[in-house]
Amino acid sequence: MRGFATVASSSGFAQALAENPAPRRLGDVTLRYEPSMLIGETDKPLRSWRPTAAWVAGLCLAVAAVALVALGAATALAALFVALAAAAFLGAFWLERLDARRRCFVVNFGTLSLRLDFLSPIRGQPRTAVVPFDAVRDVQLFEQADGQLCLTVDFVPRPGSTELLREVLVAFIPAAQAEQAARLRRLLHGAFGLGEKPADEAAPPPGPGAPTDAFER
Repeated sequence: MRGFATVASSSGFAQALAENPAPRRLGDVTLRYEPSMLIGETDKPLRSWRPTAAWVAGLCLAVAAVALVALGAATALAALFVALAAAAFLGAFWLERLDARRRCFVVNFGTLSLRLDFLSPIRGQPRTAVVPFDAVRDVQLFEQADGQLCLTVDFVPRPGSTELLREVLVAFIPAAQAEQAARLRRLLHGAFGLGEKPADEAAPPPGPGAPTDAFER
């Protein structure tokens, strides 16, 4: 039954988003609306000094290993430096992947799906999950350790699965944006068929020139 409710309400939510666009910025995510889609993505992060330091360390260790071999040092010692150089190069590659980490989500009302683009936290591998609206179980706001809020989505990875996964949609939401975050949560909650469409989003769109209040005035 939830699938039918979701299909029936999708065009209404798409129209609501078109008439009352989301704020351009919420927490660490830039939001934009395109035909039948709501897109949120984090900024491209600045490159830090850590990958460069790891590359330099690896190069220095490799040069030291070559020098030890040329000087006739013990093979075990040279092999140790080679292993350390390889570890430094692998670490530099991993740190670069982490520095490039960028989250993105796409709420697609045309395909009734939520696409999540992210990197795995340990290996730094790019991952994409396409979640049907019917597989979404909840959208919640939680307080982070620093007192700011984050907006998360809970979903099952495959039909019939008892496993429940959670991914972050928006993080580092300051207290000043708490109401906007709550409104976005309620909108997504209804779009995924998790509850009734809230009264303020269900109201007809205002006439030309009138202030919109779906997200912010």
